[in-house]
Amino acid sequence: MKADVVYESMFGDGRIVAESIAEGLQQAGVEASAIEVGGAPTTIPADLDLLVVGGPNHQFGLSRESTRREAARHSDAGVVSDRIGIREWLTELDHNRGGTKSVSYDTRMGHPKMLTTMDHASHTIAKALRRAGFTSLDKPRHFLVVDMRGPLVDGEPDRARAWGRRLADLLSADAGTDAAPSPDL
Repeated sequence: MKADVVYESMFGDGRIVAESIAEGLQQAGVEASAIEVGGAPTTIPADLDLLVVGGPNHQFGLSRESTRREAARHSDAGVVSDRIGIREWLTELDHNRGGTKSVSYDTRMGHPKMLTTMDHASHTIAKALRRAGFTSLDKPRHFLVVDMRGPLVDGEPDRARAWGRRLADLLSADAGTDAAPSPDL
């Protein structure tokens, strides 16, 4: 089985989450790569079994050019995803004709509590993937950062790896192959 984890990241936390998800998938026997959105193909290879897509929340949703510029102003070293964001990439994504499954995630702050009840980037990504013909393998996930510039909350990379293993289990079950179930997240 094969999976790509396409990510957008401003300060590096999104990259860490994507790499951790890919590691979890690999630990469970799935060939997986983490790909920064600026280098991600918009035509999905026919042999891809799972597309994982994630990015940061900017003003309650996917980033825009203006919010990425604002993030860059808060960074001493520039931002990781400096060419395009997930929003733009999704508009160019070819319709899924190969039956590739998908799943989405986002990075966000876990406070104030009111913010956690609003629609977030992961749900917008999931909707766009459904419109493009993908079938969701699992519900969207949120990975928490301490503040706008990070870092990730302690334990989040481990949680992302565990989710990667769970996705591999779900993918195996969907394909009808045997796999030992991973613990729930």
